[in-house]
Amino acid sequence: MNPARPTAAVLLGLLAVTAAAPAVRAAAAPDPVVAGERVSISDGGWCGPVQEATAASELFGAVALRPGEEGMTAEVRVDERTEPGPYRVTIECGPGGARHVETVTVTDGRPENVGVAQAVGGLALLAVAGGAAYWLRRASARG
Repeated sequence: MNPARPTAAVLLGLLAVTAAAPAVRAAAAPDPVVAGERVSISDGGWCGPVQEATAASELFGAVALRPGEEGMTAEVRVDERTEPGPYRVTIECGPGGARHVETVTVTDGRPENVGVAQAVGGLALLAVAGGAAYWLRRASARG
């Protein structure tokens, strides 16, 4: 029997299994991010069973990733003074291990939180509700 045929069959089988496997990649969410927001960094399972992984970027320095549902993860805050643009995030699987680079884009804008206008509006509604309750109580006491 020609040895090339079994070898070709094995290679085709490996190719089919590799093509059918889901693509695993590191991720940062949300992306893009607004300066001042929190970002979740994940290896997406890319580091495998390694229990020590780090993520490093000029956005947040170096942080240790911890085991989570989607592989090794960490949550970091992007500094509010960060200039808009793309930033590299390098994930290293263990000391001297494999590395993966992801890009996070910082955009102009405000972080998703309560703004001054929303706070003033909420206080105004609270004052109106308190005034209405006081007026109704006085009106019912007069009888």
